[in-house]
Amino acid sequence: MPFTALAAGLVEAGHEVTLAVTDNVGRDYGGLAARFGYQLLAVPNPAVASEHEAQSIWRAIIEAGNPIRQAELVMKYGFDPAVENMYASAQQLCGWSDAVIGHFFVFPLRVAAEKLHVPMASLNVVHNCIPSKHIQPPGLPNLGPWSYAAGWFLVRRMVNRIFLPRVNALREREGQPPDRDVMEQTWAAKQLNLVAVSPTICHRPPDWQERHQVCGFLNPPATLESYSVSVALAEFLAAGKPPVYMTFGSMMLNQLDYIRETVDIWIEAIRLAKCRAVLQVPWDDLLAFPKLDQVLWVTRSPYKQVFPRCSLVVHHGGAGTTQSSLLAGCPSIVVAHMADQYFWGAELERLGVAGRTLKRKGLNANDLAKAIEEVCATPAMRDRAQSIGQSVAQENGVRTAIRLVESRLLGQSS
Repeated sequence: MPFTALAAGLVEAGHEVTLAVTDNVGRDYGGLAARFGYQLLAVPNPAVASEHEAQSIWRAIIEAGNPIRQAELVMKYGFDPAVENMYASAQQLCGWSDAVIGHFFVFPLRVAAEKLHVPMASLNVVHNCIPSKHIQPPGLPNLGPWSYAAGWFLVRRMVNRIFLPRVNALREREGQPPDRDVMEQTWAAKQLNLVAVSPTICHRPPDWQERHQVCGFLNPPATLESYSVSVALAEFLAAGKPPVYMTFGSMMLNQLDYIRETVDIWIEAIRLAKCRAVLQVPWDDLLAFPKLDQVLWVTRSPYKQVFPRCSLVVHHGGAGTTQSSLLAGCPSIVVAHMADQYFWGAELERLGVAGRTLKRKGLNANDLAKAIEEVCATPAMRDRAQSIGQSVAQENGVRTAIRLVESRLLGQSS
């Protein structure tokens, strides 16, 4: 989680840090806060009455398929009900902070920061939400640079239609002028907009304003990493050919019927591709899944240590897992569920480190097995992944982000 890594790095750099978290499925971040040394401010979402309800809503979002429809559902069920709590917490943060940093989606923080005159940085975990004539607009096919201007016009209209009414309702209530464009104003703070993507991947376009700064991926400081590979996983990794690692991360609903529906596809794909695999599922009772010689079940694992020992990673294309696969120098197959995951799949394909991007909706074992076989039969893809991984490993996104925050928000010289 980028904000956890940045919070940990800021603490290590000598700052007092409070991390405000709104979680729609009730996860507890207290352990991370205690380990990393920052204060935690939990911001509840009053719309979610139970974990079952939350998972049902999330399943509806995933199965909607259409990115625009998914964005509308995310806002309606995951964001709108929590806006007032977010805004109250944002005012608390701004009341006791010298500076604030917020996820680009969280517009209540920007309203509070402007109201209380607190310096603010926004943080983007993807680099296709800042308009540029040099970047393909998100959600549209790449027809070449000649199409980008028209594409951005279309995308901005769709984004503004969904988000501007929500943003401006709060701004106008607080006596602030309305935003005219979400991507240029709402999602990018005036003083500093951090783009938490490796500069090896995101070459800063010349037409971006100076406030947009590519800092690099945000990984936890090495001194704070405490996860280790289990004995069972270490033995499995050493027992044969490098396995395929499969995880859909936060996209895998914590419902046993949905998990089994997904792993049935995984297991059949493994059988067809004739490979070994580590399957990650969000279910503590791993005895609920079949015992197979070529499969090891895990609930979690330290990606940084495990991915370099795998043949490839099948994942959902989330920013964090994408980052981990790149850092590990491991090829990918992205099974996109929603939003920016399609973009990350396209980016990994562009970089030459992934097979063709698949969609979770309508996913079948035959297509997945074919994609696995194609990647495993392309040694050049792994060579390219390892080359990029070596470059990314030389970067320190947390340190760069902290330097930018200190100099531009706190007025400290480096």
